[in-house]
Amino acid sequence: MDIRKVLNNRILKNVTLLVSGTAIAQVILMLFQLVLRRLYSPEVFGAFSVYMSIVGILVILSTMRYELAVVLPKDDRKASGLVAGGILISLLINLLVLIVTIIFKTYIIKWLDFPEKYGYWLYFVPLSTFLFSTYQFLNYWLTRNSAFKAISINKVFRRLSEGIVQSGFGVLKSASGLFVGDIIGNTTNIASGLYQAKRKGFTFRNLSWRKIKASLKRYSSFPKYQTIPAVLNTASMLLPVFFINKFYSSDTAGYFDLSRQMLIVPISFITASLSQVLLKELSDKVKSNAKLSPSILKTAMYLTIGILPFMIVIMIWGEWIFSFFFSDIWSLSGKYSAILAPAFAVQFIVSPLSISFTVLEKLKVLAVWQICYFGAVLSLIWIKFLPITHFLAIYTGINILAYSIYFILIINCTRKYDKRTGNES
Repeated sequence: MDIRKVLNNRILKNVTLLVSGTAIAQVILMLFQLVLRRLYSPEVFGAFSVYMSIVGILVILSTMRYELAVVLPKDDRKASGLVAGGILISLLINLLVLIVTIIFKTYIIKWLDFPEKYGYWLYFVPLSTFLFSTYQFLNYWLTRNSAFKAISINKVFRRLSEGIVQSGFGVLKSASGLFVGDIIGNTTNIASGLYQAKRKGFTFRNLSWRKIKASLKRYSSFPKYQTIPAVLNTASMLLPVFFINKFYSSDTAGYFDLSRQMLIVPISFITASLSQVLLKELSDKVKSNAKLSPSILKTAMYLTIGILPFMIVIMIWGEWIFSFFFSDIWSLSGKYSAILAPAFAVQFIVSPLSISFTVLEKLKVLAVWQICYFGAVLSLIWIKFLPITHFLAIYTGINILAYSIYFILIINCTRKYDKRTGNES
């Protein structure tokens, strides 16, 4: 392997740029957490976690996954139409959510078991959702223009403004500080993102409703085939925690949650950034009728080489590592991590490559896989009488099998594209 070629690889450079920005933003977040955990009670953080969970689901519903399509059009005006149309759709959906919240707030509080004294927070959920959705569209416009440095800068600005506001409110003993900080952080993100996007040629000028409607119609497969599956995909990540808490104990769920967090946080730094970079790189290849499968296979090889040492260390020394950093009380998390490590490794390799379905607009294939994966994880409900280690081993097996099939589907789709365009070797 030629090291110079690896170091000069454009994808690797862009991923490194995005990961470094994400890492700085996460360090800022962690440093503020050291302060915020002393200023707010666990009850406030518990309410805020529910608040952000609602926002997370509503963001998927309110963007209708149109943000993923922003990178695809060859014409910038059509891409601008997607941004404008997506923001308008998000505004209308969140206005509807606000109306529903105003009418049914009492029922929502009871259904969610949300603290009554923080019930007024729910009125701000649509605002948080709309602001985050808006930045998602601007973020993908920047991705379209390879503005990865700008994306990294925006992440840092967002975390700084968010943390400063949350800390200030905390000093004043105001429980509202956490969600207000989130709103200010998202507002900063939009201001910075809009400035960066305009520098890259983005404008709302010369956009008629006819053009916006045409752009939305051209990429209508995204809301049709991606919105519900994306929600199910998010739910698939939450189901194991729910099952373990219900079938075993809250302590066991706590051990599992720590294992998952420690495995997924470092991995997500790279996968989220790599997906964004690959979306741009593969889109460019499609526009120029270039081959896709070599890039997919090469990226899979680099990811495999990168994750193997991490996986081996966790499988062999997981219990010791968790005991050393989190005390002996958390040694079970290390034991669980050793079981889960292969599943997260396969997910680390395959997840970023799935962006090829978006580029090739093979959204039906992606939707079918996501629905089947949700069903497979849901099937864990039938093994509640097994010991927790067996439960985790089966969960790991489901993930390895599901993501292996996922990889085969990705390779099959890209090779069919290469053959169809006359690029197959």
